[in-house]
Amino acid sequence: MTKPGSTSRTTLKRLAEKASDKISDLHSILDDNFVAHVGVVIDGSPLVIPMAYGRSEDVIYLHGSSGSRLMRHLEKEPEVCVTVTELNALQVSRSTFNSSMHYRSVVIFGTAKLVPSQEKQRALDVVSEALIPGRVAEARPTTKKEVAGTLILSLSMEEASVKISAGEIDDPEEDINRGYWAGTIPLTTVVGDAIPADEESVSLPVPESVKRLIARRSR
Repeated sequence: MTKPGSTSRTTLKRLAEKASDKISDLHSILDDNFVAHVGVVIDGSPLVIPMAYGRSEDVIYLHGSSGSRLMRHLEKEPEVCVTVTELNALQVSRSTFNSSMHYRSVVIFGTAKLVPSQEKQRALDVVSEALIPGRVAEARPTTKKEVAGTLILSLSMEEASVKISAGEIDDPEEDINRGYWAGTIPLTTVVGDAIPADEESVSLPVPESVKRLIARRSR
């Protein structure tokens, strides 16, 4: 696979020191998060939609109802831009001008490819496993009707950029020792206990995949 930042569209021009060309960083950011923002142009107007996704090696899969406007457009295999951002802290500098954020982000350019019918079930399982690893084996099997009513798109990660901002406060010297506070405010996603949906679920044990996810995300 091509390293992140290897094309003219993915080479960072500003704050280039925050760029990463490590494929491991690209995979880590995608695997640790749940929501991708998918950008397309429809009838001359931009549209950005948040979507669940899953990664398998160097491809990500996006899925949605075959009746949605976005999926009907993606079925035509257009050029897309997909972004995933993980926000980790607010960086509070002595001036609002120098304040920033700590984050990890991925931007992927490419052509959305319609997954053929014979590969849809596997692609759907990739997305499900990305959200809750191990859940597919515990859940009711997907029906042929459900698979038929779903569109799955694949996107190669050959043209991607990775940006990581995690630096310390970097106020100019003239701002130091003037009585203004600086520091960071960490931001975390909190995972709570599983809540049963109904009386049947109350009587059943929490699935192992759900317990593992809660334990891993609670650390």
